[in-house]
Amino acid sequence: MKRFSRILFPAAVMLVSAGVSLGTVMTSPLRDSSPSRNIDSPAMDTVLYPSDAYKHNTRHSSDIVIDSLAAALDKAGLSLESDTDSTKKLSPRDSLRQLLDSSLWDKIDSIYIADSTAKAKAAFEKWYNSLDRKERKKYDAEQKAKRMTARADSLRKAKEQEKEIRDSIVENTPRILETYAIPDSMQYKRLITWTAGQDFGDIKPSVPDTSYNFHYYDYPFQRRDVNATWLGVAGSPVQYYNWFNRKSDENVEFYDALEAWSASPRTTLHYNSKTPYTELCYFGTLFGKSARESDNLHLFTTQNITPALNFSLLYDRFGGGGMLEREETANKTTAVQVNYLGKKYTLHAGYLRNMVSRQENGGMQDIKWVNDTTVDARDIPVNLQSASSKTKKNTFFLEQQLRIPFTFIEKMKASRDSTYHFSSDSLNRDITSAFIGHSSEFSTYTRNYTDLISDAAGKAFYNQVFNYNPTASADSMRVRKIDNKLYIRLQPWSSEAVVSKLDIGVGDMLRTYFDSTSVRPTTHKENSFYAYAGAEGQFRGYFFWGAKGKINLLGANAGDFSVQANGQVNFYPFRRARNSPLSLKVNFETRLDEPTYYLKHFSSNHFKWDNDFSKISTTTLQGEVDIPRWKINAGVGYALLSGNTYYDAKGIARQGQKPVNVLSAHLRKEFVLGHLHMDNKLLFQLSSDEDIVPVPTLALNLRYFLQFVIQKNDEGKDVLAMQVGANAFYNTAWNSPAWNPTLGVFYNQNERTYTNGPYFDVFLNFQWKRACIFVKFQNAGQGWPMRKSDYFSADRYIVTQRGFDGLKIGIYWPFYIQPTGKPTQR
Repeated sequence: MKRFSRILFPAAVMLVSAGVSLGTVMTSPLRDSSPSRNIDSPAMDTVLYPSDAYKHNTRHSSDIVIDSLAAALDKAGLSLESDTDSTKKLSPRDSLRQLLDSSLWDKIDSIYIADSTAKAKAAFEKWYNSLDRKERKKYDAEQKAKRMTARADSLRKAKEQEKEIRDSIVENTPRILETYAIPDSMQYKRLITWTAGQDFGDIKPSVPDTSYNFHYYDYPFQRRDVNATWLGVAGSPVQYYNWFNRKSDENVEFYDALEAWSASPRTTLHYNSKTPYTELCYFGTLFGKSARESDNLHLFTTQNITPALNFSLLYDRFGGGGMLEREETANKTTAVQVNYLGKKYTLHAGYLRNMVSRQENGGMQDIKWVNDTTVDARDIPVNLQSASSKTKKNTFFLEQQLRIPFTFIEKMKASRDSTYHFSSDSLNRDITSAFIGHSSEFSTYTRNYTDLISDAAGKAFYNQVFNYNPTASADSMRVRKIDNKLYIRLQPWSSEAVVSKLDIGVGDMLRTYFDSTSVRPTTHKENSFYAYAGAEGQFRGYFFWGAKGKINLLGANAGDFSVQANGQVNFYPFRRARNSPLSLKVNFETRLDEPTYYLKHFSSNHFKWDNDFSKISTTTLQGEVDIPRWKINAGVGYALLSGNTYYDAKGIARQGQKPVNVLSAHLRKEFVLGHLHMDNKLLFQLSSDEDIVPVPTLALNLRYFLQFVIQKNDEGKDVLAMQVGANAFYNTAWNSPAWNPTLGVFYNQNERTYTNGPYFDVFLNFQWKRACIFVKFQNAGQGWPMRKSDYFSADRYIVTQRGFDGLKIGIYWPFYIQPTGKPTQR
């Protein structure tokens, strides 16, 4: 019994459990009547049905939600179900999700998907076949347009996304210049400039001065010298007071006096900018009479396409009507330049154009109209009534250099010595390197002069000389220059070694002159082959030296040579300004040059000569002291000239028969006493023969002003600063040179002496953030305080007179994006 009871009780429990289970299965409805679970609202494409519905094979109707495709077709008047099919299949698509068993979610019923797709396709074909031909064609066109629109939108969005990615990369990538040509200290600056040498590709970088002290001097020659001999109108010919500044860069006589307003491949500035940079500048006499108005414009823009590649455009216009009759001048310069500073390659190329058109009046007939009277300048008689000139220069230039670092030497050292560290950086300047370079220049210079002379004053001006026509002249001069150079530069050790560069090169220059001496226009050609060499080095930042020599081996200028040597020593004595140097500089040069063709042979209506000149010997020695912290710059120079050429009192080319000595000393010092600033520029010169080399003994430019800050920002930086004061010019009496309109040169005269002053400008000068603004009342004294007025700029030419004609307004405004160092907010 005990054993039977042990078996009977479990069996009874099992039978009862089986009966309960069987009854539940037989009586359970399709949907569970128990309270439903809280399930989130499904998506439109999700079909819900009871969690145990898959266990049943029933076909009776249910309230299952069908998928969105069927709902969309029903809304369009189509149906997935046949009209005769009263039964509806269950939609088990997402049934497994009801079980809340995530491991079974991937088992979606593919049979239902295929069945739904087939029904939808059949319903669409039935509807499409019911359309007539016209409706089908319309429907097809609409669907095609939708597909094309969708495709275009998709492509557009893809392109926009790609552009956003590229822009984001460019915007957040630092624009760092990586080149061997610029020192590391200059590569991270926002804007740098430099000049590129044509002999060995030397780059001399600097940071441009955008302050109102620099741009107060609106004429370029006033920034370089104490004063100059010029014709009183912006853009007119200029000859510097300081003899050492009279060096010709182009070596074309009729263009020498215009070099101050333009640039050459050796003096033009090249730029590298982290952000686009633009300069707008205007200065002129807006309130003056239109006939005397001076209008000067400067437009410049530069931008780096890549950190290494830069492109720039320049347009300068200097000119005005002038005070006297018939001296209207227009001097226009255009420049298009490109430069590339790569890791192993540099390039400088560009086009420079300068055109100067001028009405030539020969100056006033008698200077007493200024010395002793106060008549209107337009009433003063002039020498030439109908004369004009036009001078043009066009230059194309190219300079390129390839660096070849000798890394194989470092690799050999590393292979022999395991402790030797070899750097594979291509920008390493401290390894042996070679440079191969080439430079080329093609320039043309032309000058055309015309006049009609029938009066006595005009004939007397040219000393009654009329070689071809007694009343009219049409003279032309033309020079064409083609210069090509090829050089090799070796860097034995580091770029900052005591001997850092050893150079050698060869070149060929072809100069073609328009021969005005022949009856029919012909040309005269001079070809010269030359060789040159140089060396330079430095010791840290304390000592720099350089030397260069050149000799013409073959051709018209055979035997010409030049030797240059320079040195600089820097001291750093200031405890509170460790990086501010005290610099001592010295420069020596000796050269022997063949006179140019027009100095030896020339023929025009008013001038004619055939000279047999010997070579010109020039030796100079200069020294300079520069102390920026104390605002002092001083220098002294000595020159020994033998066979120097000049134009005598009649405008004829001559050559000196005895040596001439020139001694020059200059000083610039600014004193600051509180708000008072006294900027003094002095020039002292002596010439052993004033008939050959006339110079003023003493020349002064004194700019005294009060400077104070009007407005500061919240960070304490100056927003608006102001200067108010006077700028005065004066020199001791000397025979100021005269102007020859036919030849386009200054010539020596010994009949009239001038002090060229004193005359002074009263000014207001503002620095408003980046902009520089000035207002000048020119020649405010107009002869005061002297008994006789002497505001001549050259023999028989005057500067601007006071009044509204002398009220000049100027503004210089640079535009650029100032980097903040903060990430861009998108």
